Amino acid sequence: MRVTITCEECGHKHRLERRISEPGPIWIICHNCELPLQAVLEGPTARQVQTAFAVWKDIFNLSDVGTAS
Repeated sequence: MRVTITCEECGHKHRLERRISEPGPIWIICHNCELPLQAVLEGPTARQVQTAFAVWKDIFNLSDVGTAS
């Protein structure tokens, strides 16, 4: 996932170069004005995604996707 955080004080855009695996707060320091910035990533956790997929794969046979009948 690529994340760009824009400083509300000076408008400087920061591209986050680290891997993010879970939603939640991310703190960085603005390279321009040196103020702390917080971004909050929202979304399901990896475990919630796995659980949802497990439920649906039992309902639908995904191995038949893309094959002609």
